[in-house]
Amino acid sequence: MRIGERTVLMGVSFKAQPGKILGIIGPNGSGKSTLGRILVGAIQPMVGSVRLDGARLGDWNPAELGKFVGYMPQEPSLFEGTIKENICRFARPTTSEQARQIDEAVVVAAQEAGVHDLILQLPEAYETRLGLMGSGLSLGQAQRIALARAIYGSPTVLVLDEPNAFLDNAGEAALIGALTRARARGATVIVIAHRRSVVDASDELLVLDEGRPTMMGPSQAVVRRLAAPQSGPQKPQAENAA
Repeated sequence: MRIGERTVLMGVSFKAQPGKILGIIGPNGSGKSTLGRILVGAIQPMVGSVRLDGARLGDWNPAELGKFVGYMPQEPSLFEGTIKENICRFARPTTSEQARQIDEAVVVAAQEAGVHDLILQLPEAYETRLGLMGSGLSLGQAQRIALARAIYGSPTVLVLDEPNAFLDNAGEAALIGALTRARARGATVIVIAHRRSVVDASDELLVLDEGRPTMMGPSQAVVRRLAAPQSGPQKPQAENAA
């Protein structure tokens, strides 16, 4: 993957499993966020492809794909509108039954994200209106609403980019709970993270450095290898990368 004249990602190949949490870690500028955007189809790789159930993302109808993929970018990126509208991705019901189903799914997503009680404390609860870029909430609150938006509809694939960057301890505990529940229902969960709590919750880790995979494998094994003292200059090896 190239941006301008710079190659951002090269040689990245892996298979994320249902019912597992894959953590993606690495230093700043290693291409983690770019990989996250590629995984949800926000940008297209120049070489290679991303496949969901064997089909390339580009072959999916975008409206259909959105039902199966939940994405939380590095910045919460909420929009002008109510909290309910932000969580349900501005779905517009055409019948009273659809409206009821959307309302129920919004509450379920908020509960899964551990933000339901926080929303009820706001002036108009789910009908509280936000300004541009979600103004009216703290960064931590906005990030928790963005998590509920990603979880909305129980997507098959969940991609979260630094989902705990602005969270306090309570918010981080709610996040870990949401990841655990998504894994338990069989979702494929991919988390780009720095904090140890999310790394510890992962089943596998992919390590990127300068756009290349240097390690991939069971989380504990990767952490041990990263912590082990290096006896001399070594060429990083990709492990279990398909």
